[in-house]
Amino acid sequence: MMELSYSFHLGNDSNKTIKARQEAKNTLSGTTNKSNNAIQNVKQLGKINHHNLRQYNNNQELIQIIKGSNDITKDVKKLYFDLFEEARLEYNNKQIREDRKIDNYFNKISSDNKHDLACEIIIELGDMAYWEDKSLEYKYEMIKVFKMQLDDLKEIVPDFYIANATCHFDEHSPHLHIIGVPVKENCKTGLSRQVGKTSIFTKESLVVIQDKMRERCINEFNQIYQLDNKLKEKQKGKNRDYSPYERLKFNEKANELKKELSNLRNEVSGLEDNKNIINKELTRLSKDKNDITDEIDKKKKINNKIVLKSKNQLMDENKKLKEENNHLKTMNYQYETKYNDLKEKTDYLIYHLNKIIKKLPKFIQNIIDRLFNYNNIDIKFFKQQYDPEVKKKEEKIFKGLNLFDKKEIEKSIKHINAEMEESAEKFYSTKNEKDDDLSL
Repeated sequence: MMELSYSFHLGNDSNKTIKARQEAKNTLSGTTNKSNNAIQNVKQLGKINHHNLRQYNNNQELIQIIKGSNDITKDVKKLYFDLFEEARLEYNNKQIREDRKIDNYFNKISSDNKHDLACEIIIELGDMAYWEDKSLEYKYEMIKVFKMQLDDLKEIVPDFYIANATCHFDEHSPHLHIIGVPVKENCKTGLSRQVGKTSIFTKESLVVIQDKMRERCINEFNQIYQLDNKLKEKQKGKNRDYSPYERLKFNEKANELKKELSNLRNEVSGLEDNKNIINKELTRLSKDKNDITDEIDKKKKINNKIVLKSKNQLMDENKKLKEENNHLKTMNYQYETKYNDLKEKTDYLIYHLNKIIKKLPKFIQNIIDRLFNYNNIDIKFFKQQYDPEVKKKEEKIFKGLNLFDKKEIEKSIKHINAEMEESAEKFYSTKNEKDDDLSL
C-alpha cells in the first residue's frame, strides 16, 4: 500500500488581494511581485491555449483532450455565448441609452481588469517519484480517473462550467488542466447572470471542494487500477496556485536536492575516511620529521668537526708549502751562484788553453783545432789522450809522416799532454763540485 499526494490548484492573481494592494501602495511601481496565474483576458487565454494543447511540438499523442476542442479560446467564447447571451439580451432590452448596452459580453470581461475571463484548475494525483518508472499505457489509465473527476467537479461545484479539459502525459506525472467559467446567478446590477469567480471560489469553499475532490480521486484511482492506496496527509497552504512549469521545476529541484544530499553524504563519508588516513600520515610524517631533524643535527656536528679539521690541515699545509718555497728560493740562489762561479772557471780554463795552443807550431794548432770545437772541448780529445787503442792508431799514422822532426813532435806532444792534464784536473775538479751541489 502506498500513499499518494493529491493537488487541486486554482489559478489566481495574488496581486488583486487586499493585502497585495496595500503592499503595492508602498512601492514605487505601484505593484507587487506576487504570482499571477489567472486568466484575465483573451491574451492570457491564448497563452493557456498554446501551453495546454502543446501546439509548438509534434508529441500530440502525449496530449489527450477529454472535453472541448483543440482551440480553447473558441471553446470559452462558445461557453460565454451559451451562458450569458440570454442574460445579455435581457439586460440590453432594459437599457434606454445605447452606450450602456453590451455588444459582446466575452469582449467586455476581457477588457475589464476587475474580473477574470476564465479559471484554470489543475488536478494531479501522485508525484514524479511514483510515476517515473511507469509505462505510458499505465499512465493513460488516468484518463478514466480524470473523466470521473470532471463529473465530480460538476456535482460539487455546479456553478462552475467547463469549457475545455486536457490531460498531459509529457511531464513527470500525469495531470489534468480544466478551463471553465464560474457563474454568479441572480445579480441585482448588470446582467442577471455574470462571471463570478470570487463568489464561487472563496477560501472556505475551496477547502470543502478540495477535501471532497481528493477523497473521490483516490477511490476512483483504486477502482480503475484495482489497488488499495491511500492519500498523503493534506498539507497546509496547499491551495496556493502553482503553474505546471512551477510544479515541474519544483519536482526537478526536489530530486536534484535528494541526489545532492546523497552525494554529500557519500562525500562526507569519504572525507571522514580521508581524514583518518591523513591523520595517520601526519603522525608518520611527524615521526619522520623528528628522525630527520636528529639525523641533520648529527650530520651538522660531524660536518663542523670535518670542516674545522680540514681548515687546520690546510693552514698547516699552506705553512709548509711557504717554507718549502722559501727553501727552494734559497737553493735556487745558491745553484745560480755556483753555476756562475763554475762558468767563470770554465771560461778561464778555455782562455788559457787557447793561449797555450797559440804558442804551438801551426800544424799542431790545426790538430788541436780539430780536437777542440773552438771554445768547447770535444770528447774525441780525451779519447786520443787517454784511450790506448786510439793512441796506437794515431802513432801508426804519424810514423809514416816525416813532415816534422820526430823529437820535436814528441817534445811538443809531451808538453801539450802536461798542459792538458793540468787543465783536465782543474775542469773535473770544478765539475765534481757543481755536481755535488746539485745533488743536494
